[in-house]
Amino acid sequence: MARWARRAKTAQYLALRAKIVLRCAEGGTKRQAALDLGIDESTVERWRARFMGRRLHGWQDDPRPGIRT
Repeated sequence: MARWARRAKTAQYLALRAKIVLRCAEGGTKRQAALDLGIDESTVERWRARFMGRRLHGWQDDPRPGIRT
């Protein structure tokens, strides 16, 4: 996970999600993690909760309504 956060070729959305989880694992509050990463606290909560519930499978975006694959 730390490698994803540092790699230049990692998609930016995956790198941010990895940074969120790593920062939360270091301790502190979700507010502090959000401040450290320059993002909204709700973003930290969303991706932390998804990781806790579904591990790496939770990092994929949920299907959007109206879009067929």
